Amino acid sequence: MFSIQPEKTLTGVTLQHRPVAAQLAERMSCHNPQQTSSGDRWFAVWSIALGSFALVFSEVIPVGLLPHLSQAFGVSIGLAGLMVVAPAVAAAIAGPILTLGSARIERRVLLWTLSALVLTSDVVAAAAPNVEIMLVARALLGVCIGGFWVFGAGAAMSLVREEARGTAIALVSSGIFLATVAALPAAALIGNLTSWRVAFAIAAGLAGAAIVLQMAALPCLGTGVPVHPQTLLTILKVPAARMGLLAAAAIFFAYFAAYTYINPLLQSRAGLTGEQVTVVLLSFGVAGGATNFAAGVTVRRHLRATLCGAGLLIATATLLIAVISGMHPVIIALVLVWGAGFGAVPVAAQTWMARTMPASVEGGLALFVSALQGSLAAGSAVGGLLFNTYGTTGPLVLAAVIAAGGSLVLVSRSARAVDIPASSEALS
Repeated sequence: MFSIQPEKTLTGVTLQHRPVAAQLAERMSCHNPQQTSSGDRWFAVWSIALGSFALVFSEVIPVGLLPHLSQAFGVSIGLAGLMVVAPAVAAAIAGPILTLGSARIERRVLLWTLSALVLTSDVVAAAAPNVEIMLVARALLGVCIGGFWVFGAGAAMSLVREEARGTAIALVSSGIFLATVAALPAAALIGNLTSWRVAFAIAAGLAGAAIVLQMAALPCLGTGVPVHPQTLLTILKVPAARMGLLAAAAIFFAYFAAYTYINPLLQSRAGLTGEQVTVVLLSFGVAGGATNFAAGVTVRRHLRATLCGAGLLIATATLLIAVISGMHPVIIALVLVWGAGFGAVPVAAQTWMARTMPASVEGGLALFVSALQGSLAAGSAVGGLLFNTYGTTGPLVLAAVIAAGGSLVLVSRSARAVDIPASSEALS
């Protein structure tokens, strides 16, 4: 087991180091073990964390604005859901391509470019005159998502000493968590008070701030580790890794099939006003944040139970919401259970990948990101079709069935192989 050592950052804040195994860092294609380090560069790590915040904020805000976007462009709610589908599809494609084709690109320049694309996407989205231009802007954002998830964490780890790598990843992940909590209620509130265009303009401002900070803080990071195409598929040859990926993909599909349409769902099914929806969405994010932190502890000894339980919470909550009508407090409570269920999924899924993948697989993370982004896109797209055809009940029932199925995958013998003592865990 790694020891936990506090240390002062440049800002004077004491951090509890949560180291990560060296083999995980070496799997990430943006980590260059040949690059020498001149000490911890926490300011640079914070700049990457801000980039992750801006990226996730930009990715999620259409969910909080879906009714406004549907009305502004004169399209159905289901078709407006393509604004969530487009970036996920682009991310699923871009992740492996960027991993394979960017080994010789200096990582600082690559991160600057990806952050600049986020800014460009938000600016175009804020000014989009029609839904077609909006979808192009969203697809451009997807390229950034596919690249940033593969390279961002590895770059952050290369900026600190080995024993502080876990802390660096935690800081980058905190940007993701904060954006996930803030984006939905903030977008819904901005849409109600002003315009959906203002929400995208604010997202552009965050992306611009991230670029400025990264240009000021990031040192030369060197080039990456070459990745061979066949290594991308190695994760599929390991039974336990394959089962975990399948379960996580199913739960992502289920979650986004209904989550993409949560704003109109709450308005039509629970009869909530726009202001009330904002409060519920904030509570939804806080519930997910609580289980996100709790899962960081439970995955050490109960990884399979954590991922399985998260999927079952999503399945139970969405099914009950589908059959309950008019009981506002009950529906709101179930929405919080739904958010709490998904909060544990990213931590459990990433831990599963790190624990089951062979140490020699550099490209496994790219396939992992692509699979989950592809599931996100498929879930949002199918959920939109069902929303247009059956109303709110369609996506909810689909989410319940698929999430339950993904959880049941984890009872297989291959999946049970992940239940190993915490002392031998890759991320301990």
